[in-house]
Amino acid sequence: MRNSNSSLCSLRVAAFLALAWLGAFCSRAAAEDLEREPARYLASASGGLALRLTENADLGQSRLAPLFTSALVGHVLPGRGYRHGFGLGASLNLGRDGGYVEPVYAGQQLVLMPTYLGYWNLNRDLLALGHAGLPVVVRGGRSLGVEAGFLLGYRVFAGAGVFGELDVDGFAIAGSSLSLLTSFQLGVIVDYEVLP
Repeated sequence: MRNSNSSLCSLRVAAFLALAWLGAFCSRAAAEDLEREPARYLASASGGLALRLTENADLGQSRLAPLFTSALVGHVLPGRGYRHGFGLGASLNLGRDGGYVEPVYAGQQLVLMPTYLGYWNLNRDLLALGHAGLPVVVRGGRSLGVEAGFLLGYRVFAGAGVFGELDVDGFAIAGSSLSLLTSFQLGVIVDYEVLP
């Protein structure tokens, strides 16, 4: 009889511990779900200035590339801390570029860029957005490149703010030559939280 009571007591203790563990696990999962931020839609518009790190004399390039304007639309997945996303960017030149052989006139060169986004919600006012993309010149020449950049934004309102961005680009041009650029942009961003 003592063995039976002892076994029953052990089973009760084990069941209690299992239920306590399950309750702690469920409450932790619920807390993590509360901390989990919802998905976001992003849209930005900016203007910028690019500096060529390499110049192609055959194309009549100067160290300073033309002013440009850019736009980006994207989607950031739900999560906590660092979050993944994807987007599509577009850029258009605002000035003439190149010499007399192959000039590109203002508004003639259009670049589209599918991109990976890395999103950090730093605090209530600040956000950071990194990206890596493949810019493709679709009008005003034919070229493929790579781009990496970092944006730091300040929320003026709940879902809108201003930002500064620094990018580095590399393009294959004129056969085997490589064009390297760095650019700085200022713009506005809409950061819309998708509520469940």
